[in-house]
Amino acid sequence: MVSSSFAKKRPDCPRAEIKVSYNYHNKFLRGSDGVVDKNTPFILLANNSQSKFYCPSTEYRDSLLSTPSGRAKERQMFDAAAAAYVQNRDRSAMDGVVYHSRLYVLKDFAKAVSTTYDQAGMGECGYYDEPFSEIEWVIAEGNIKQILGYQCVMATTDYHGRQWTIWFTPEVPVQDGPWKFCGLPGLIMEASEPSGQHSFIATGIESSSHPIFPIFSSEYERMSRLDMLRALRHYKENSNAMFKAATGYELGGGIDAPVTEESRKYDFLETDYHE
Repeated sequence: MVSSSFAKKRPDCPRAEIKVSYNYHNKFLRGSDGVVDKNTPFILLANNSQSKFYCPSTEYRDSLLSTPSGRAKERQMFDAAAAAYVQNRDRSAMDGVVYHSRLYVLKDFAKAVSTTYDQAGMGECGYYDEPFSEIEWVIAEGNIKQILGYQCVMATTDYHGRQWTIWFTPEVPVQDGPWKFCGLPGLIMEASEPSGQHSFIATGIESSSHPIFPIFSSEYERMSRLDMLRALRHYKENSNAMFKAATGYELGGGIDAPVTEESRKYDFLETDYHE
């Protein structure tokens, strides 16, 4: 859903031809909670010239925050959720009013360039461009499996520190997929890496004429990919201390855990920023 007041001001947006729903599953360490499994829904809207991969709840919140009336509505929603959390101590009460991801990936097929928007620290967000050619595929023709009733072929790639196994279907002639993945002769239905920390899997495909809105938020600043990842790692490992320094309050809940060799095994989608 997009804030209706903002959507009415954007009548000339390009339209998608296909809508693909994905589940992004990841594992991470959260202080005293230990290893946390998280599932986040994403959507890919695509046509022959461009696409957008995004979390729908993120786009909805960004659309609200882009207008005065939307900001007022968002504040009401947040205050109600915070009151419910204080009363019941149920963390899920805040699920609908917090960001579960700041990630967007926009692809321009004419320029063969993707633009990635994401978090880059406490309250900081950045974006950067990359050529499609940074992903090199090896197709394993003999490896076949079914996903959502589509016959899929396996491919692999070593990309920015992780080895990925991909399943794509030539039955849907869209050379696109989740996150930054694209360039195979068919829609990418599944992507996983061997540590089990990250995976994407398609949960639905449909024809669509949904508008492909630009990014609503103006908070993203141009940065380098590696600088963004390093800043985010610093924040993840020092979030409580950084929050206290900025606000005078503690987040609590044992969010900052000691940095160990074991904790460093749980990492981002891209790991080459350590080099």
